[in-house]
Amino acid sequence: MKRLILILLFFSCVSRADTTKVLFIGNSYTYVNDLPLLFKNLSASGGKTVYTDMQAPGGYMLENHLTTSATLDAIRRGIWNYVVLQEQSQVPVIEYLRYYSMYPSAIKLDSIIKAYNPNAVTIFYMTWGRKNGGQQCIDTSCSPVFTDFFHMQDSMKVSYTMISNILSALLSPAGEAWRTARLIKPDVNLWDSDESHPTLDGSYLTACVFYAKIFNRNPAGLSYNGGLPDSSASFYRQCAWQTVGVSNINSNSPENFALFQNYPNPFNPKTNIKYKIANNKFITLKVFDLLGKEILILVNKKQEPGIYEVSFNGGNLASGIYFYRLNVDGNTIETKKMVLLK
Repeated sequence: MKRLILILLFFSCVSRADTTKVLFIGNSYTYVNDLPLLFKNLSASGGKTVYTDMQAPGGYMLENHLTTSATLDAIRRGIWNYVVLQEQSQVPVIEYLRYYSMYPSAIKLDSIIKAYNPNAVTIFYMTWGRKNGGQQCIDTSCSPVFTDFFHMQDSMKVSYTMISNILSALLSPAGEAWRTARLIKPDVNLWDSDESHPTLDGSYLTACVFYAKIFNRNPAGLSYNGGLPDSSASFYRQCAWQTVGVSNINSNSPENFALFQNYPNPFNPKTNIKYKIANNKFITLKVFDLLGKEILILVNKKQEPGIYEVSFNGGNLASGIYFYRLNVDGNTIETKKMVLLK
């Protein structure tokens, strides 16, 4: 009877409308220090009820999750508000694997997430560069030789930002919060002895980033320290908000800039793309294929306020899904999908 009561209480908590349900899909970077639990406890101290689950076998790539029944079964439960996708830590900075493993796998996983959880939001968990950079290799595929953490983190940022834009997904920029912390305190204790996995400090900072991103709230005043000294936990909460809060307050806001859906869509072979700008800014409008590779630059110049329209001709391209992305002064405003159907 006692066990039955506990089970009923458990499912009652999970089914509450005010419970935020988050599935973490990744590997040891998620599993070490139990990131989902840190996030859950941190959220509770902010008055948020959270239910989490985790699929994080060591060394897994997103490609592995596509053929793992436990991961697919977890997604198919259909209860999630957010599903977190974390790629293996080297893949995003190795160009071949980024385009032929990470991006296609992320796109397929996102489609499965949406099929079984129509209202769910996909979040990409941007991890971080190695403590001292270096070249990263998986089998015969290698990255450039990164001079330091910051150099490798630049590549990590580009990789995760692009796929989150392609899928119009959220991005939890943990790696950028690590950058913030290290710029302020160069000897910050975020990496374990392998210079790769997170210490408890690193995982706590990452949990703070997820709290700030999912709830759009400043974690600075939260009481949960995750077992860290008050001064350290307070510092990491501030770093998280300095990273996420600042990125959320963007002068290039949708009120000032807009990217409209192309028309016609689907198209063959020509379509029109319209966008609006409210200030004198440097505008870039690019087209990408399904793997995130740049196909064409449609606009790359400074423009005055107004509504603009450009034509795109896909006559030399194969049928399929393509994306177009508007950048204003180097900041991505929006990415939209279009379908070439011959």
